Amino acid sequence: MISGYEPPALPKTHFLDNRIFTDETIFAQEKEEIYQRVWLFVCHESELAAQGDFRTVSVAGKPLILVRAPDGIIRAFYNVCRHRAAPVVREEAGNASEFQCFYHLWTYGLDGACTGITKPSGYDAVQLDRSKLGLISVRCDIIAGLVFVCLSPETEPLEDYIGPIIDAVHEPLSTAPLKVFHYNKAELGANWKLWQDNNSERYHSLLHFINRKTQPWVIAKTSPMKLRLFDNGHSGYWSDGEATVTYEAAGYKDASVGTLPGMRDNEMRVINIFPDLMINIRANVVRLDRMVPIAPGKTLVEWRGLGLAHVPEDVERDRLRHHNMF
Repeated sequence: MISGYEPPALPKTHFLDNRIFTDETIFAQEKEEIYQRVWLFVCHESELAAQGDFRTVSVAGKPLILVRAPDGIIRAFYNVCRHRAAPVVREEAGNASEFQCFYHLWTYGLDGACTGITKPSGYDAVQLDRSKLGLISVRCDIIAGLVFVCLSPETEPLEDYIGPIIDAVHEPLSTAPLKVFHYNKAELGANWKLWQDNNSERYHSLLHFINRKTQPWVIAKTSPMKLRLFDNGHSGYWSDGEATVTYEAAGYKDASVGTLPGMRDNEMRVINIFPDLMINIRANVVRLDRMVPIAPGKTLVEWRGLGLAHVPEDVERDRLRHHNMF
């Protein structure tokens, strides 16, 4: 009887052990050795546009606060009060002039500094120094408007970690002001690697009716969309100009109005930043997919629609309707 864990009679290089998708020990090891060490995407800078704008996120199982500080810089902190380790911010997003822990009302500025302690005289005997009790900061950086954090102080800078794959989308993401015009999230009953693997190959394109109708190369013997592999597990696929999406074939109109800088009309590009971000960009709109592992068989996926910040109302309606077609 096959237990599901017995290896086949093949060299180890010729199969995957299915326990990588279900084993709790392997999942814990992945969180520690991957997610706690690499740069991870958390949001787009437009979601923290004004001073005091904040978001709370989970990264490798750690709660974080992202906030636009008074100096205009987006900063990240552990969402943990320095007093009794309660969560300082319990809302998912909002705007604040300061953060106050609900438990004992310790207060923190937007720069993370501890600005207030309830009944401070009670700590006189131990000479408590609140200047040393600010929120603990986390490395945070931005590239092409994409906000990343890294829990490890030893990991290379963000630009070095991502490398040249960002060149494929740097111009459309960096030339003009953009905004997130749509956000949705859902928990999927799948291991995070299945989502990552699926986004890294084109074989599954035949599954989608709209792909078969609007992308002629999907059913052809050859494809102008070239798979490109990069260091640190990043990958992508885009053409050198030969691939054109024929939206009209599926009945879509005006799907490319307001083309992004650096993009050709009816063009598409996809890049995967390992391990948690897919950027699906086409003529006038971008979709950002963020993956957050929760358990071996559970993954939170956040979908963001991203486009030019200032467009006519009719373009806004069209891209809201079309941005998630692929």
